[in-house]
Amino acid sequence: MVLLNCDANFRTLKPEDNIYLFTTEDQLLSTAYSQSIEDFYNSGQSGTFLGAANIPIYYNYFLQEDTPSPAIVISSGRTEAAIKYKELIFDLFNQGYTVYIHDHRGQGLSGRLTEDRDMGFVDEFQYYIDDLHSYYSNFVAKQKHSAVFLLAHSMGGAIGMRYLQQYPDTFKAASFSSPMLGFIPGTCRAVNLLNSDTPEYAITQGKYNDDKVEFKNNTLTGSEIRYNRMLAAYKATPKARLGGATYQWLHKSCLEYTLMRAEIKALKTPFILFSADTEEIVDPKAHEAFVTAAQKMEKTCKAYLIENAQHELLIEKDEQRIEVLNETLNYFNTFKN
Repeated sequence: MVLLNCDANFRTLKPEDNIYLFTTEDQLLSTAYSQSIEDFYNSGQSGTFLGAANIPIYYNYFLQEDTPSPAIVISSGRTEAAIKYKELIFDLFNQGYTVYIHDHRGQGLSGRLTEDRDMGFVDEFQYYIDDLHSYYSNFVAKQKHSAVFLLAHSMGGAIGMRYLQQYPDTFKAASFSSPMLGFIPGTCRAVNLLNSDTPEYAITQGKYNDDKVEFKNNTLTGSEIRYNRMLAAYKATPKARLGGATYQWLHKSCLEYTLMRAEIKALKTPFILFSADTEEIVDPKAHEAFVTAAQKMEKTCKAYLIENAQHELLIEKDEQRIEVLNETLNYFNTFKN
């Protein structure tokens, strides 16, 4: 793990430093252990609420019996459903956190926005943020928690960063895994020319086909067992699948990047950011540009480059996943009181 910017106080972690005893790939090979994760996930309190523009939003949460407990709210990435995060939720709960997660509008088990359920579409990017705030206000805020933290991945990172800018006093601290803070240079210029109000897959995008991508050809993770578990989760719940992005989704995301960069000054929440060194999904240069700007404004943040890692840091190989989760919980621990 290499420091990117913001804070020079950093301790190199060794792979064997699994100080919180997170799940390992060897444990996932055990049918009994994997079943214990499934049983735990199925014990969550799930349902739906009406999000912005009356779209039903699916949620699931896992309450600690002892209160007040610290809590973590997970904001997931594009295409993702809560079922992808069973192992992570299990691990965080076993560290004493109440865990909250919801499926963003247009994906997972939440309401879809187009006749083609595979289309990655959003009416307004702001609605993602509004849905997160509704979830927080109507569920998280009504429980007794000693502190509440945000853990955001990929598109969930863009949603989370904009949320922190609009609601700076909600979370004690936040952790961003491969956040979507920008696309490959040139993408937004092209999208602005091609955008249409009619839902249409962007070039190279199409219906769900992740299950046709062999592990050796994937650009998401170096962990074969976690990759296969992700595909199995969607195979077991096909209505949670989502395919490629539309021009509209790309256009709305590009507009949000402009606002995000313009409003860095509004950030008050301390955050830690992790970038993968073989990233192919989001623009890693946008990570460094963002934290550099945050540093100049004297924001409280840390940012690290995770070596030998791909985009999906939260389902990466043990060494990389444990690095990210160790540092995340260490960071959160400094803001619990």
